[in-house]
Amino acid sequence: MSGQSRFVGSAFHSARSLETEVRRALNSAEGLDIGSLVVRKLPNGICLEGVVRVSSDDFDVCSAVREIEGVGEVVNHLVICWNCPEPTSGVRDELFL
Repeated sequence: MSGQSRFVGSAFHSARSLETEVRRALNSAEGLDIGSLVVRKLPNGICLEGVVRVSSDDFDVCSAVREIEGVGEVVNHLVICWNCPEPTSGVRDELFL
């Protein structure tokens, strides 16, 4: 294996572990419900994409992930639903009948 191949593998592993750590931190955050989440490593930080529901008006998603080592810049492309009710399965079922 060449030195360059090892570096690429190491960089991939590092990006993957950072993405996993960010996902874990958001999953364990109080008052945050993740509908969908994509985390991408950027040269100076991360990009977040997806849909989340937040139960508090003062919850800051970016601050929650900036505390993680390796996260500097946060590009936030999340759709955030503030104080939204949980979707009910009955309504969804009625839409597709």
